[in-house]
Amino acid sequence: MKLTKLMILPIVLIMGACSTTYTPDTDQSSSYDFSTVKTFNVIGDVRHNASIMNDIDRERINIAITKALTEQGKQEDEVKSSDILISYFIVAKDKIKVNSNFNGGYGRFGFHGVAGVSHVNVRNYVEGTLVIDAIDNKSQKTIWRSSLTKSLKHFETTQERDEAIKKVVNIMMEQLPNI
Repeated sequence: MKLTKLMILPIVLIMGACSTTYTPDTDQSSSYDFSTVKTFNVIGDVRHNASIMNDIDRERINIAITKALTEQGKQEDEVKSSDILISYFIVAKDKIKVNSNFNGGYGRFGFHGVAGVSHVNVRNYVEGTLVIDAIDNKSQKTIWRSSLTKSLKHFETTQERDEAIKKVVNIMMEQLPNI
């Protein structure tokens, strides 16, 4: 059941897109000179072989990353000659949220009594994390990483899914320094 749920998940950060503010967790190499980056290549999830991602969503992410970087003045190049490689992967986890509240009663003398009603609500959901890495092509070391975790959301239309992925990727890629 868990594997089936992950395989049909239309990934990423198909996370409550429109009304949510996203704050990615970002880290970078303090010794890398990001101002030297002129070219890139999106290698996607080849290094991770993420089986939970389908080709449609993979293409959406690739397009969003490419567009974000070209809008920042970078040029797409071949894998062998690009300055940086952009890799990404997705992690999905089943989660449970439990909320409980107690509506206590008051006894005859105003003391908190034993009479009352307790309500427990349990909600199952899937939390997804998109991780994007920038890798220096010469050293093959990660120089920048951004990750964003949210509850995954179902979208009614392809356009809604496209927009959600673009939004998440753009917010994450804005964190890439000096480019």
